[in-house]
Amino acid sequence: MRIKDSAFLIVSFLIILYAILHTKEVAPELMVKKVKLDSIEQIIDIDDSLVVPVIYDTLLIDANAPVKVRKKQFVNQVLPAILIVRYQLNKKTERVKSIIYKLEKEEPVSSCDSVFIDSLKSRYRAESYQNLLVRMEPNPISLVLAQAAIESGWGLSRFATEGKNLFGVWSVSSDKNIIKSLNDRGEQQIFVKRYNSIAESIDHYFLTLGRHNAYRKFREKRFDQHDVSVMIKELNRYSEQGEAYTLLLKKVMDWNDLQKYDNYKIDPQYIIHEKWLKVQFKKIMNNGFKKEEREDL
Repeated sequence: MRIKDSAFLIVSFLIILYAILHTKEVAPELMVKKVKLDSIEQIIDIDDSLVVPVIYDTLLIDANAPVKVRKKQFVNQVLPAILIVRYQLNKKTERVKSIIYKLEKEEPVSSCDSVFIDSLKSRYRAESYQNLLVRMEPNPISLVLAQAAIESGWGLSRFATEGKNLFGVWSVSSDKNIIKSLNDRGEQQIFVKRYNSIAESIDHYFLTLGRHNAYRKFREKRFDQHDVSVMIKELNRYSEQGEAYTLLLKKVMDWNDLQKYDNYKIDPQYIIHEKWLKVQFKKIMNNGFKKEEREDL
């Protein structure tokens, strides 16, 4: 394809996308970077609070590296996935709130919106639309990192490396995507879920905490108080260790200063919105092509 043709296609795409966002209530989209991870050197280092939204195809931790280095490798790979899942979940939540507002104002709701909110209500096993908001509330980033670190051994467990299962989520033998545990519980065989990506594991973890009755009190604290230390106490049923597990969670968070990540966000330049489209369109028109190529567009 000639440069001139390629340029025309790029500009056409931006114009169409801009028109869609400008004429409809469309939430900003996320440009997710996908990396086929072959070496540690490919991992993007997180050195400030603005994070590149990247999903790695595998979890790669250098078992021979010092503990501090291994933990950094873990955070560098898991934190972006957490932010991506939270971003997508928050987008759904905003749409749910918009639909609820219309219903309360007795305004018409499209069939598409009705299907959307009812399918989420069913998926999260919510009693009402308001209860759905409680169940969809995402966990603080620090808490997700702490649980992932404990359950996966900072990314070194077999379940994490082979199945991208960061939270020790069990499954059943009839599930096609499973890994059999090397240790059974008496005569009971144990299987854990295998995921296609770290992000998928995190998404399922949020769903698990959002719909099971064992975490009802946890959800209430999460929705009302937004205090991580208070939430942790209600996760005693996540593990057979009970209260000892919640104490360990608090220690892992404190020892590794994980709460600092609660203020980390996706780098805005990876979020496509109307302003971004205007900037990109202007760059391409003014700088992307030679003068004669612009005149041909």
